[in-house]
Amino acid sequence: MDTDNLKVIPNLTLDDRFNLLLHKKIMNKKGSAKRASKKYYKDQYQKTGIIPGPLLLVEKKVMEGRKCSGRPRSFSEQVRRRFIEMVKESCDPSSQQFIFITHKARTIKNYHHWLEKEFKKKISIHALRHCVYRENLKSYLNKPDFEDDVPVQNSFKPEPVFDLIQMDGCVFRYFKIRNDKGHWQKPQVIEFYDTGSRYMFILDAYFSESSWNSVNLFTKFLLARPFPQKKIRIRPDNAKGFLNLKRPINDLNLKHSTPNGFYMEPDFSRIHAPKDKAHLESSHRSLHNFEIRIIKAFEKRIVKTEPGYIFKKGKQEKITVTLLDINLDELKTSSLMEEYRHEHNCTRHYFSEKGKVNAWVPDKKLTDFFETFTSTLTFCPDQVKEHMKYGFRKTKATVSKQKTIRFENQDYYVTMGADKFSSHKSTPVQISRYNDKLFLFEPREDGIFWGEALARKPFEKPLKVLTILPEKNELDQIIDFLEHNSMVVDRPLLIKNYEKGLSMPMAKQILQHNQKRYTTYIKKMQQPTNIKGAVLFNAFILDCESHYRKIHVAPYAFSGEV
Repeated sequence: MDTDNLKVIPNLTLDDRFNLLLHKKIMNKKGSAKRASKKYYKDQYQKTGIIPGPLLLVEKKVMEGRKCSGRPRSFSEQVRRRFIEMVKESCDPSSQQFIFITHKARTIKNYHHWLEKEFKKKISIHALRHCVYRENLKSYLNKPDFEDDVPVQNSFKPEPVFDLIQMDGCVFRYFKIRNDKGHWQKPQVIEFYDTGSRYMFILDAYFSESSWNSVNLFTKFLLARPFPQKKIRIRPDNAKGFLNLKRPINDLNLKHSTPNGFYMEPDFSRIHAPKDKAHLESSHRSLHNFEIRIIKAFEKRIVKTEPGYIFKKGKQEKITVTLLDINLDELKTSSLMEEYRHEHNCTRHYFSEKGKVNAWVPDKKLTDFFETFTSTLTFCPDQVKEHMKYGFRKTKATVSKQKTIRFENQDYYVTMGADKFSSHKSTPVQISRYNDKLFLFEPREDGIFWGEALARKPFEKPLKVLTILPEKNELDQIIDFLEHNSMVVDRPLLIKNYEKGLSMPMAKQILQHNQKRYTTYIKKMQQPTNIKGAVLFNAFILDCESHYRKIHVAPYAFSGEV
């Protein structure tokens, strides 16, 4: 079943369409900002009976209306710098730049008054609130006047089942295996863990917590179990690869979140705060014990042992590390990792909550939850494999007015999502390169996938070979189809025809209709193969243009409109 509700929006009634788009527009907002936005759009809809324009942009995955319209910031860079300076200096008693303000009086309303008085102009208080969030100023506003001792919490606070999902990595201590370059390296596991039931959804072995590995495991997590139709917090730590998960999570919410239904909230742990994931951290002890069983299972592959070190309570401790002549794929394909997960989920454990020790079986507790919570959402592989595009390393770039990108001495043409980029000014983006293709992303920490760009000429050799390949779009399929039929494709020319309406079925139809003529023409040519291929492609393009003229529809008329 296709749960991508962006695809079914056009089939909904006007009221249902408005409610769904409104939910997606405000789902990442909180507090007064969320209430104000909800009231504003509802009032506009009740007055006009028309869905407001910013909500219609949500269908195109455009969430920032101000940025897309090219409007300037609500206040100047000078005001922003002065506001940040005021907030930071006002919580420091020793500062000479601004008066010290007691904790309870550090309100945005006060700073708003001083800024308007200093700059002698109106300043949006809502923009200041957004600035507090964007610049991480909340810790300064809430900083206490006196550094009192914080009472130590000696017990875990219980969480309902499927309310908080923890994610973390753990490096093996007692053995090393061979990496891709043949060197010895300790592998590590990354796991997803439900706090309420202590159920371990998925774990797998990798060599690093990279963006690709974290997104790869995230897609496996989405396929592991049905998801309840409710708000679910997901808590990775602040590893760079894990932070990249904000992008696919935002994309997932945009496609599948509904009012009072499924919504996945990124709830990252604080930096250097292992207590935020204490439940998962404590389970790592049993994982280290399980390492010895892995060594025993591969005892015939032991090469040698060597001294190593671990740190326990700040002290260095010497241990023995075993070198196993296996690679990561052999460790993954063995049943050992799944055996550990099954043993954890199906064994009775003792857990401490609110200072009391209780015992339960994680699998049974999760099963009992789903018996009472029947409204679920299930993902299929086709829905999650597109998230792998978020796993590549990203860098900054700019899409020109002509919808082109210059990157590492190569010209790229935007082939997918061109309508998201301005024809009046260049647009900043973040890009990921995969061979001769660029994936384009919104330039934010949770920016979603915007489109694709293709190199002017194909690379002679592929730069990357992946076990999980990103899905090919229609233009890629057309290029492969034409090259399979001995054509040398001029990519910029093909892209122009694709923008005019060339599709895969149309390309097959044109080629099939003219195949005999192409074959006869090529046989008469006494030229090298590459020139024959280029001539054949040019003939195909001429036939495409002839085909367009036959099916031409006036630009002011809608195809199929009566």
